[in-house]
Amino acid sequence: MSTDAKAGTWSTATIAGMNVRLYVPTSEHAAGTGRALMVNLHGCAQSSADLQEHGNWAASAEAHGMIVALPDAPDGGVIMGCWDYYDSGHSRTSPSRHDDNLLDLVAELKGDADLAIDANQVYISGLSSGAGQAMVMGCLAPDVFAGIGISAGPTVGTTSLQIGRVAVSQAQGAATCTSFAGDAEASFGTQLTSVVYGSADYTVAQGYGRLNGAIMAELYGAGTQAGFSLSELAGQNTNGTGVQYSDDSGPRVSVISNTGLGHAWPAGTGAGGTYISSNSIDYPAYLTSFFFENNRRIEREDAPPGGDPSPSPDPGPQPDPDPVGECVTVSNAEHQAAGRAVSYGADPHNPYYAIGTRAYMGQGDATVTSLERQSAESYALVSDCAD
Repeated sequence: MSTDAKAGTWSTATIAGMNVRLYVPTSEHAAGTGRALMVNLHGCAQSSADLQEHGNWAASAEAHGMIVALPDAPDGGVIMGCWDYYDSGHSRTSPSRHDDNLLDLVAELKGDADLAIDANQVYISGLSSGAGQAMVMGCLAPDVFAGIGISAGPTVGTTSLQIGRVAVSQAQGAATCTSFAGDAEASFGTQLTSVVYGSADYTVAQGYGRLNGAIMAELYGAGTQAGFSLSELAGQNTNGTGVQYSDDSGPRVSVISNTGLGHAWPAGTGAGGTYISSNSIDYPAYLTSFFFENNRRIEREDAPPGGDPSPSPDPGPQPDPDPVGECVTVSNAEHQAAGRAVSYGADPHNPYYAIGTRAYMGQGDATVTSLERQSAESYALVSDCAD
């Protein structure tokens, strides 16, 4: 393979059956034994050229000594340039669809000695169908991808007709992701995930953003949640909310809701472009920093592997936990506010599930249910607290 890549510029090459735009930085790698690689996937009706021109990747590449690869979906995509993330028919042992192209792309880039890519710092991200495909690849090959970036993406196992509503449960999504991984499931133990979605996205259901974060946190065993402010992030619009899921060694999953962001890649700077927003956080900068700061697969001189080199965000006031055995009867919305339940949608009629047991609590904010605390992290749905 010859990419004709020159440091500090974008080059193009045909790799693994795809047109690929490649950025090689002038800066040295910031961590590990070589350069990180970020594969970023466009959305439907979008192209790698759009992301090269307006996606705001070069600055983050230079800041971290990271290579960025922007492939176009093979053969024009399944329709309108879309990546083939759909349903549960993905297999690494019998490559098909777009999965094999992306795995081959990473293998060829890692095999280029001139690029000096560190296999422990390979990441994948995308918008919309590209985000759906990024999640598929992160589930299919967690040993290859140390981090997944999901921007306005549906969940694994969904179809093209299910983007506008949350159509799967957390249990279903986690089971699909685990089935994709097969023998590589153990690599979820060191993988990271970042999710971002906009409060003005009416193309892909906003509930998928929260669901994707919860699915990956479950697979990672990251049960501790803490809120963080977007005010310290770069970008022209840092309004919104952020939540980090952590395990005992630090952050594993980040979920950001960017207020006012529509269905677009949040570039945070520049003039914008096709499905690219400049009225947003600078997601390339945030995503890259989150991966570099929390990567579990690289040795560090200043911190042990898996440690969090950055200060933990202030979670703010937290509700007092119920004692084990305590039973509470209130509305689903009140259960969620108290940390006993979770909902996977913005619509008031979306379903609710009990924390820990995942018991289905019915639909609707106002629906009244009874939950009994079983353990420090688990609530059971009961018919009546008086029983």
